[in-house]
Amino acid sequence: MLPEWKQIRSKKISPVYLIIGTEDYIINETKQLLIDNILDGEEVEFNYANLDLEEMPIEVVVQEAESMPFFGDKRLVMANNPIFLTSEKSKNKVEHDTAKLEAYLNEPVDYSVLCFVARVEKLDERKKLTKLLKKTATVIEAKRPNENELKKWIEAKLQENDIHMSQSAINRLTELTSGQLTTAMNELQKLMLYCFETKEITIQDVESLVVRSLEQNIFLLLDKMIAMDIAGALRIYYDLLKQKEEPIKILALISSQFRLLNQLKLLEQQGYSQQQAATKLKVHPFRVKLASKQAKNFSENKLNQALKRLAEIDYEMKTGFGDKEQKLEWFLFELQDNRQKTV
Repeated sequence: MLPEWKQIRSKKISPVYLIIGTEDYIINETKQLLIDNILDGEEVEFNYANLDLEEMPIEVVVQEAESMPFFGDKRLVMANNPIFLTSEKSKNKVEHDTAKLEAYLNEPVDYSVLCFVARVEKLDERKKLTKLLKKTATVIEAKRPNENELKKWIEAKLQENDIHMSQSAINRLTELTSGQLTTAMNELQKLMLYCFETKEITIQDVESLVVRSLEQNIFLLLDKMIAMDIAGALRIYYDLLKQKEEPIKILALISSQFRLLNQLKLLEQQGYSQQQAATKLKVHPFRVKLASKQAKNFSENKLNQALKRLAEIDYEMKTGFGDKEQKLEWFLFELQDNRQKTV
């Protein structure tokens, strides 16, 4: 749990908050915590404003914050998309009188809580207003956690609900959700409801209940090929077809995974660490960690051959040459045959 969350739950509320980052789970949980701990029941209808700064000027936000609460002690104003705090250009050309906000930040009212939600990686620290806001507000970072941090999030939620989960089950949940906090916490909520009476989540529960994304299924499919399990790989492929996934979409994701393996192999040859490679490729570090293991099973030549063949299949699919489903099926057989020749 974030230290700022503990402060909110203990009713130690700041007059101004600034949420920075792209992690939906942290953003949504923070917003809900503020609502639950500032407003009582029906007060939400009268004393809560959720505004978009891409559609209305900052003056409206300040006016909302300065308005007296109605049938309650506090007002809560959410100000989303403060693009003027970043180096990006606003799409809607809304004019903001930022002097109004500066004046408010220097002397915020005691009956309102103003929360800015910036779904960006970073703000423009050169701007005077950004510096002032970060100085006066309680800043909450909604950044994507690394693998160890994600496991701590899971463990904290389990402890909060008095539910036991083995480390192997936690590891598997992390793998199946590709290290994504929002996805992992959504799946964990489902697992906790399922195991509410037993108070224990097993690895079997994780395997049977956690929904695999299309990307995760592609990763598992490739894992089956590496393990020489053509039957397992084909089962995954046929299941995807039953789920009405388009062969050309499956092909695109397989190609994307092979490109990642190829890029990782090249970067590792240049001395890049996994973390450096993740930053360079703008890919989640957990995905890089798993892909790095897969890359070790292919030579650079084999990866290039696979990419060339995938490009040929892509062209054939788009030009209507042959059966799309069968083409991918044959690629899996070809890949298996090539793997067997290298063993």
